Amino acid sequence: MEKKILVKNNPIIAAVRDVSLIEKAVLSPVETIFLMSGDIFTVEHCVEESRKNNKSIFLHVDLIKGIANDREGIKYLSKKVKPDGIVSTKNQLIQAAKKEELLTVQHLFMIDTQAYENGIRNISTINPDAIEIMPGLMPRVIREFHEKIDCPIITAGLIKHPNEIREAVDAGAHGVAVGAPELWDYKTY
Repeated sequence: MEKKILVKNNPIIAAVRDVSLIEKAVLSPVETIFLMSGDIFTVEHCVEESRKNNKSIFLHVDLIKGIANDREGIKYLSKKVKPDGIVSTKNQLIQAAKKEELLTVQHLFMIDTQAYENGIRNISTINPDAIEIMPGLMPRVIREFHEKIDCPIITAGLIKHPNEIREAVDAGAHGVAVGAPELWDYKTY
């Protein structure tokens, strides 16, 4: 997988839940941004700001308003907005983004054993560039995924303390998406 999605020096990914925080995210030491809010009118600005500051940006297309959750919406993003990639829970959007040569992050909710097993199956079928598993406070599950799949793992959700970031990375996560701006400056290395 292209290293652009992975962090080289800092595993923290800025999970931007409010577009007003894009400026803080692009000025922080993070290398990658997951934009989890906004709409058709704001995403282009967020991508431009990320580019100006040499940050990779992935749009969580399930959460962006005004972009259709279909192939045409993905094609529009690819041709007009030009993010590095997308994040989605939807297999068909991951497949459409891959056809448009966008990097893809499959978002998985690990709520029980069935979700875990379905996640493993989906990964081998869809073949995303990376996966994001939630919640991020599951070192054992992160280790198991790391052993079973050949795909970079990003964790997210419920992470509030620097030691939780370190635990996820130590368990095998390549990145940790955090929404708390005060953690974007945390040094894990």
